[in-house]
Amino acid sequence: MDYNIGTRSFKDTKVYQEAFEEGRLEGLRLVQTIPHLLDLGLTIEQVAEKLGLTINQVQNAKLYHDAMQIGERRAKLKLIPTLLKLGVTVEKVAEAFDFSVEEVRQVAQSQP
Repeated sequence: MDYNIGTRSFKDTKVYQEAFEEGRLEGLRLVQTIPHLLDLGLTIEQVAEKLGLTINQVQNAKLYHDAMQIGERRAKLKLIPTLLKLGVTVEKVAEAFDFSVEEVRQVAQSQP
């Protein structure tokens, strides 16, 4: 349902936009926090209870986080050959992407 205020939609108001952004940021914080809590040894059930979420929400946040990590890693791997061609050293690439020097060398060697 879309409420109109004069000629503007409620979604166009500053109050709505600020609340929406605050909710988005809170959601991002949860997505970042949940995997850390699980890494500390808490169960999905414990995390859900502590954060006032459902088990499904915790599982989805973990899946989202994991997918983002995989995507980020793939993007970095695709950039390695280009950076090396531009003259960036293997050591600098490894440091920038938090990879080992050996990982960067393996990617470089596997490229035609």
